[in-house]
Amino acid sequence: MPGTIAATVIMKARKKIAWHFLSAGATSAATATAFERPETRLGGEEFDRMIAFGALERTEDGRYWLHRRRYADYRKESLARVLGYLALAGFAAAGAIALG
Repeated sequence: MPGTIAATVIMKARKKIAWHFLSAGATSAATATAFERPETRLGGEEFDRMIAFGALERTEDGRYWLHRRRYADYRKESLARVLGYLALAGFAAAGAIALG
């Protein structure tokens, strides 16, 4: 259950970050906008992961913009990671049940 809660918090942080840029129209370097790294631990980590993946790009003057195609790839990769964790948890639970 705690993993599910963390995944939900991370997903909300990702959506909040993406919404900031989409609502501001910041989807290219020319339309980049200011953004402060989220102060929450999970929100800040998600922001850092999005930058490392290339879903968020930083301009020379310190503004950011959302790379829409890379963001779509990032969401797919994140979903695959979560599904992998759920599959592992399911196999572990099935093994525990089988062993009694």
